[in-house]
Amino acid sequence: MHANVNVIPTPLFQRYELMVELGRLEMVLDTVRSGATAVQADTVNALESRYARIQEALSRLPA
Repeated sequence: MHANVNVIPTPLFQRYELMVELGRLEMVLDTVRSGATAVQADTVNALESRYARIQEALSRLPA
């Protein structure tokens, strides 16, 4: 079966995808912050920066 390459992402689809990604990042950040793994500070900063960028993108999408 071939994927439909003509799909145009709608704001609703984009919102959904960004919210899924935020959820994934929240789980990773919770794990990292709980001290279950030894992660360098620059990795945590990169994750937090990505989280902030996704939140910003979500805020720009129409409701």
